[in-house]
Amino acid sequence: MELLISAFVIFFLIGAISFLKPSKKMKALSMIRMAAAKEGFRIGSTNDLRKKFKNWNPQVAIYQVKNSSEFKNLHYLRVGNKLELYEPISFKYEENFEMIEEKISKLPSSVLEIIFYQSNIAIVWNEMIGIEELQKIKEALLEI
Repeated sequence: MELLISAFVIFFLIGAISFLKPSKKMKALSMIRMAAAKEGFRIGSTNDLRKKFKNWNPQVAIYQVKNSSEFKNLHYLRVGNKLELYEPISFKYEENFEMIEEKISKLPSSVLEIIFYQSNIAIVWNEMIGIEELQKIKEALLEI
């Protein structure tokens, strides 16, 4: 009986310790997020920001970076294979619309949605693709 109780306690401790160990997916995710933070991205969002995104779901992440572009208050949404202007629709009639469309089209396909605010740019993307994709996104954002 004592041997059974001892075995039960040992199995319980082994299970509890192995539960605390991060999975391979969590390790990879933490590496990507640490690299993103080093590149100047802020990870996470508020509920209000999540509500503004149409393509947000728990499998994707919202990253934010400082907006150094001249564009403010634009919202692009991925429809099919390209990002299309969601709002304001009136921007389509401005003279620099084609220029921004060309620059937005250079964003990788992992970017599902992008919103330009006064102070930052928020993007929804599948972060499990990896750090190389994050570098491509940053380079494309710097060109805008």
